[in-house]
Amino acid sequence: MRPLQDPTEVVVLDGVRLPSDGPALPAGWPGVLRGEGIFEAFRVDGGEPTPLIARHAARLQHSARLCQFDLGAAGLLEALPEILPHLEPAAAWRLRYTVLRKPDFSLARLWTAGRAPPQPAAMTLALAETRVDPHCPIAGAKTDSRMAYQLARHRARAAGADEAILRTIHGDLAEGTATNLLLVLGGAVHTPGLDRGILAGVTRGAILAGCREIGIPVFERELETGDLAAADEVYVTSAVIGVVPATRIMGIRDDLPGPSGAMLTEVRSAYQAGRERSAPSRSSRS
Repeated sequence: MRPLQDPTEVVVLDGVRLPSDGPALPAGWPGVLRGEGIFEAFRVDGGEPTPLIARHAARLQHSARLCQFDLGAAGLLEALPEILPHLEPAAAWRLRYTVLRKPDFSLARLWTAGRAPPQPAAMTLALAETRVDPHCPIAGAKTDSRMAYQLARHRARAAGADEAILRTIHGDLAEGTATNLLLVLGGAVHTPGLDRGILAGVTRGAILAGCREIGIPVFERELETGDLAAADEVYVTSAVIGVVPATRIMGIRDDLPGPSGAMLTEVRSAYQAGRERSAPSRSSRS
């Protein structure tokens, strides 16, 4: 089975760079033993973090509130200078910032970085048996407690798919294991609403805002499995891979247009517009 992501090349714990192939975390930390951690993942290209970095920082704060973490100086923007000097500026990087709980309830700051993967031209999707509970009190938090999602992804890949799509406990569509789900139906973009217990994807949000700006209708609503069969196009999105079209949904259909979809260019343009609108001005970065 192929790896889920490229190997980690850089590890920085509480501001100190550590060997990427050696031990870094004490075994007794709750963040290690019980998954008491929250995180964000995003790209750095040419030495510059994503223009959507402030949205990632805000989502980390949201995860912290749901999980009762007092971030203080461990916010994403505050910790970002710990990792950037260690990255080769010419390369494209996938960064993950994890905040872990220690036994005394203080927090550790862990940065890991590897080379960003190329954007896939298209993906094959599979429906997973794993279900999302919209009523869970930490629904929408991006946490380290991801065994169910990882197992769904392992099973999908073993079956020949690239990504698994989860449904809610009520049976409607939710999200991928590491992506959000968008459908094109009748010239409009449809996606599960945040009330379905899904992660508020930063890329998803930028796409929806950009679509509204350029006049593409957007609907955040409950989507059923039948909508996958009826969709003109299906995309999965994330901060690392952007907008990727599907060509196949295993057991449902094999005739999706993938990269030749009529609206793919427009949706990617909407995403770019959303990114550019969020980019900090030069004065704010100086």
